[in-house]
Amino acid sequence: MGSVVLLSLEEIAEINSSLGYSVLNKGSLDFLGSKLKSVRLTGDELKDVGKVASILWYEIIRNHPFCDGNKRTAAESALYFTKINGFSLNIPPNGIIYLSLKIANNDITLENLTKEVQKRLEKI
Repeated sequence: MGSVVLLSLEEIAEINSSLGYSVLNKGSLDFLGSKLKSVRLTGDELKDVGKVASILWYEIIRNHPFCDGNKRTAAESALYFTKINGFSLNIPPNGIIYLSLKIANNDITLENLTKEVQKRLEKI
């Protein structure tokens, strides 16, 4: 995937485990892994990191691979992913909660989430 460093499924499961939960649907987690590996990157680091972070955030919430803590795991995974790729996501905690709820309620598309994330990424 070029210069973008992906999170492993084990790292995502560890984030969820650190919140006190466990995997419910390994198939959903495996599907997420396949989806991440198949992302077409543009070579534009900001756009690519924003796209992958959005997929992480969106797909974990929408596909519920964990018993509980899917929204928290999704947000933490997206934030950690941006950090290991040299970016920070300039969204306050209440904005993270707001966007997570919008995803859960199907009030935002993956495309619109990606635009929002890309707009708020800052190189660190």
